[in-house]
Amino acid sequence: MELYKQQKYKEAAACFLKADASRDPQVQNRLGYMYLNGQGVPKDAKSAFEWYTRASQQNYPDAFSNLGRMYEQGRYVKRDDKKAAALQQKAIDLGSSAGMNNLGHMYDRGIGVSQDTNKAIDYYVKAVEKGNTDALCRLGIKYKEGDGVPQDYANAKMLFDKGAEHGDTCCVSGLSDLYYDGLGVPKNRTYAFKYSMIAAKMDDAGAQYDVARSYHYGIGVKQDLKEAFRWYRTAADNGSPEAMDILTDTYLLGKLGQKKDEIKGKVWEKRAKDERSMRREKDPDPEQVQARRMLED
Repeated sequence: MELYKQQKYKEAAACFLKADASRDPQVQNRLGYMYLNGQGVPKDAKSAFEWYTRASQQNYPDAFSNLGRMYEQGRYVKRDDKKAAALQQKAIDLGSSAGMNNLGHMYDRGIGVSQDTNKAIDYYVKAVEKGNTDALCRLGIKYKEGDGVPQDYANAKMLFDKGAEHGDTCCVSGLSDLYYDGLGVPKNRTYAFKYSMIAAKMDDAGAQYDVARSYHYGIGVKQDLKEAFRWYRTAADNGSPEAMDILTDTYLLGKLGQKKDEIKGKVWEKRAKDERSMRREKDPDPEQVQARRMLED
């Protein structure tokens, strides 16, 4: 796993795919994640599902959680919220903190279970107690927004700091948000950009979009439209629907130094729509699209 931790994904994949290594359920689960996200191997949801399934057949706890996410999102398999929730529960029964975090998310959104913010928070807390850094971020966001808990920026920062120390990109981005808006800390857009860049270099699509936006409008960094376009493209390739929206406008309207290209624009428009469908997010309405395009001028 050392090569993977060093982000040497191609070398890691080559090692993992060797016969001896590929029988290890932890390796099988990691290969599933790598195929799902295109880390060192071609992005392939079918292969991801197959590797997760192999790991689950050896009762590897997190594999059940990852299969649950695929059923929740309808990636390769038909979307099935009830099955997704059942798989998260199976993961929890085997001790998976990822299952706790993901079932918490499902209670948060009312996916496959009745919406229940209190249950969501309970699962996040349990996941945090087992060392899950994704849950640190979700709990931090709850305190930042005052959703189900009293609003507490200091507690949010403490949770984000703890997750950031363990390399959690969501938590690093959470720190960026606090500095960007001055929530419990002095407003400092330069600090916000610094944290966004740290998370962006760790392959976080949301942070990559934030970096692009900072370069686009000169927020916390000198304006640089070439860098803005590069980071929008990177974020879009990593699944940011907001970045896909910008690329849609970039090609349809000829912005950010790019020539008009209706075909490319329509491709990105469809990708944004598909990504939002998987995430269960609404498409922007025409007024929002118009406002976005006016802001970009």
